[in-house]
Amino acid sequence: MDERRTAAMRVLEALEQAGYEAYLVGGCVRDFVMQRIPQDYDVATSARPEEIQTVFSHTIPTGIQHGTVTVLIRQIPIEVTTFRVESGYEDHRRPSVVHFVSSLKQDLARRDFTMNAMAQDLHGRMYDYFSGMEDIRAKKIRTVGNPAERFAEDPLRMVRAARFAAQFNFTLEEQTAQAMRECREECVHLSVERVAAELEKTWMSDRPSLGINIMFSSGLMEMLPPFRFWGISSAMEPGKFLPFDEVEDRIVRWAYLLAVCGTTVETVQRRVKDLRLSNADGTAIATCFRLGTEWKPLTEREGKELLLKEGLSAVIQASHLAKLLGKASLQEQFTAWWAEMPVKHVKELAVNGRELIEHCKRPPGPWVRDTLWDLLKQTALKQIPNQKEVLLKEGCRLGKLDS
Repeated sequence: MDERRTAAMRVLEALEQAGYEAYLVGGCVRDFVMQRIPQDYDVATSARPEEIQTVFSHTIPTGIQHGTVTVLIRQIPIEVTTFRVESGYEDHRRPSVVHFVSSLKQDLARRDFTMNAMAQDLHGRMYDYFSGMEDIRAKKIRTVGNPAERFAEDPLRMVRAARFAAQFNFTLEEQTAQAMRECREECVHLSVERVAAELEKTWMSDRPSLGINIMFSSGLMEMLPPFRFWGISSAMEPGKFLPFDEVEDRIVRWAYLLAVCGTTVETVQRRVKDLRLSNADGTAIATCFRLGTEWKPLTEREGKELLLKEGLSAVIQASHLAKLLGKASLQEQFTAWWAEMPVKHVKELAVNGRELIEHCKRPPGPWVRDTLWDLLKQTALKQIPNQKEVLLKEGCRLGKLDS
């Protein structure tokens, strides 16, 4: 038993010994049923927040207004939430009103999908009031109760449904799928950050094409920020999304999504910025898109110069994208070229900028950067050896040409 589950079971045991009901709930129970390893463990209990804090010596009031207290068991955080019902989702995400209740069934009834609305007690007994196990066996994603009501409470649930389909290779139950089409306009209330986070989880799934296909075929994608500002069309052949499954690199998957959405080299920087990803991810995605969409046959010299400029990782990512777009990838050739080059970075040269300035008796300036780049290319292409005397002589010659 892993340490997180051990910590969760200790929480259940302590609450039971204190006279309260306590159950593992949500995704961890779903994962048990599907024989997967849970990432997180959540506990639901009849104990009120202040009672939870009394039972445990190390707690954090992370969401106490909504009944959630984080309990630390040997520094392992376990979220413990009082049984509750919710209403009034004015911001289309968080409930305006939370009422604590004494019934596990009432608590589970507020959850998104049947597979996430199961509970398990300390002794291994399962509580499945909404046929979650049956839906898991049928590989169906079904909302708990009225799907339109569940989606109105938090429109992100529609995106999560698509992501779960990708993650588990499931299909949407008919009424759930129909409600998604009817409620898709609710997605205008979502933030870009929440949408991007779900897409990130989709990229980590076994079948991302399933999730993206659902988002497009339901009309969801054209309502999601920032895609709704791009004027994209949902009318696409399902086969268009199959390439998402052919590569595991999340940067390439982002770049391919941009390509599917009609992005151009001229618009890629703005669209990457619209996604509000990290600067590092944004740069990597834009580079992958630019190189991959403009991919063309290269000579050995051109290929090696591209590797020196962009790096092996970026070029390989671009080659993957090029392949998804129906072009020859040349991945093995680039890997071989990279291995052949004796130097790959300016810092690997036997001279540095200061030594060039001193030897050539010239003041600092852009010529130093340009000269080092030329020396790197010549050395990488084995036109000159990586020896200080040779590099200084050639560097001064190049510097004079640059003056």
